[in-house]
Amino acid sequence: MITIEKARETIVSRITPLPSEKIPLEQALGRYLAEDIVSQMDIPSWNNSAMDGYAVRVTDIPHAGVRLGIAYEIPAGSLPQGPFPEGSAVKIMTGAPVPPGADAVVKREDTIESEGAVIVNIVPKKSDHIRFAGEDIAKGDLILQKGTLLEAAHIGLLASLRRVMVLCSQRPTVAIIATGNEVADLDEELTENKIPSSNSSTLTSLVRQLGAIPLYLGIARDTKAGLRDKFEQASRADLILTSGGVSMGDYDVVRDVMTEGANSVEFWQVRMKPGKPLAFGIINGIPAIGLPGNPVSTMTSFDQFARPAILKFMGAQTLTLPRLKARLLEAVRGPGDRPHYLRGVLKRCGDELCVASTGPQGSGILSSMARGNCYMIVPEGHRILEQGDLIECEVFHASW
Repeated sequence: MITIEKARETIVSRITPLPSEKIPLEQALGRYLAEDIVSQMDIPSWNNSAMDGYAVRVTDIPHAGVRLGIAYEIPAGSLPQGPFPEGSAVKIMTGAPVPPGADAVVKREDTIESEGAVIVNIVPKKSDHIRFAGEDIAKGDLILQKGTLLEAAHIGLLASLRRVMVLCSQRPTVAIIATGNEVADLDEELTENKIPSSNSSTLTSLVRQLGAIPLYLGIARDTKAGLRDKFEQASRADLILTSGGVSMGDYDVVRDVMTEGANSVEFWQVRMKPGKPLAFGIINGIPAIGLPGNPVSTMTSFDQFARPAILKFMGAQTLTLPRLKARLLEAVRGPGDRPHYLRGVLKRCGDELCVASTGPQGSGILSSMARGNCYMIVPEGHRILEQGDLIECEVFHASW
């Protein structure tokens, strides 16, 4: 058996990021940026008002109650008519350019307007309520780095920079193959000797959730010929994921086929619980990860090994799940000889984070993943962590 870190390092080292492609900005949400973005302009491009109100000279308002004539008005989307006389103000709307000579904007609610003049009820300070050119972004600034996952604010930022097209990494195609005589797809009859193939839907969803393209190839029965056929169908994929068939059973044939001909297995079995029976190799020139078949083991192993591989294909900056520490609300146990990834519910308790298990932790209890939002990691060498101890957690649910 090898460590989780060594297994992950081995897999990631065999992955080459995919080429980039230019795509329309409206299609870039959830994609990984394949270029550094340097601003070619100031944002905002000119000094503008942050409020509806009156553009003034601070020197014209030595005390509250000063009355100023209104020289003219600047609606949003209009330009100033030019300088305005001393002792006067310009009525201005939010976003409109500040007129020459003005050094503050007084909010409308701090004034009283009547008969072509305005009474200013406060003493403004210089620069009040003015958004200055380049205040958000200056021309030449590095705005976004290559490898950034583009979210809504990034898309808005790129729109502000007038980027119609954006260079993003291509999305990998991930072939998904379930294995086993005992599993049935949703379109198959569920007889007494069959169990639902939940891994098929789970893996397809996990791949799609990361922004990659799932290619579900169905179930390979427990024969080498059946599995070879599925691997042939995966020839256009960038990565192959199988579930099941990598353990010690007489009908676990995935490892056998992974060593045929020019195929190779680089490692089998990882020092972790759940997820020990995991294989990685190259099939028909394509990296392939043989995930264990139990539903929780499948998901845990996906997060530790398949997820980083997929993210590297897409040029992501960070490949692993976020980690943080939380206070245990109950004692937890591990096997001692390997790290144990328990499913937990992470939440805030006063000024700190706390965590408790989701309940029964068997590798077939998929509901423990559905109820949880993190893995609680009992380290190798520890059989028990007590209530109140700090434990390291990996967050797998973004909405926790």
